[in-house]
Amino acid sequence: MEAFLFFACGALMLLGGVMMVLQRSAVVAALWLVFAFIAASGVFAALSAPFLAIMQVLVYAGAIMVLFLFVIMMLQGPVLEGERKRLALPMWPAVAIPPVAVLVLVGGWLANRRADALPAAPEGFGSPGQIATLLLGRYLLAFELISIVLLVAIIGALALGNRERKLPWS
Repeated sequence: MEAFLFFACGALMLLGGVMMVLQRSAVVAALWLVFAFIAASGVFAALSAPFLAIMQVLVYAGAIMVLFLFVIMMLQGPVLEGERKRLALPMWPAVAIPPVAVLVLVGGWLANRRADALPAAPEGFGSPGQIATLLLGRYLLAFELISIVLLVAIIGALALGNRERKLPWS
């Protein structure tokens, strides 16, 4: 049953990513990205990593997406011609799939509450201590390189934004 939940959440995550790319409105695309993040949390839960699942929802679907939505809504420029046109996609999948997905996941979890389904995860799997040990031990170089790439991206965004903006005192 865990394999079914894993693949169901993976399919929902893929659906959220595809729908995000197909949207013309940035706000609607960001909401589909939140859906994909919550489905990724389901993947972590199916892999018996509850800490990672909760952190996925809190950090990505919560804090970062709220920041994205505020930035999108504050910096939303004029509505372009292409944004006014609606895609010829039916609306029923967007309305029906999320509740059906939740029902399938909850039903699968309730049906699979017995402990003999799969061998238990190793002790401490997905715990904060193990994640910190991996990030600050084996994957320290990758962790630091990602932080440098993010810093360069922030500096580049500031440089591009300052070039286009006219300051009142200049």
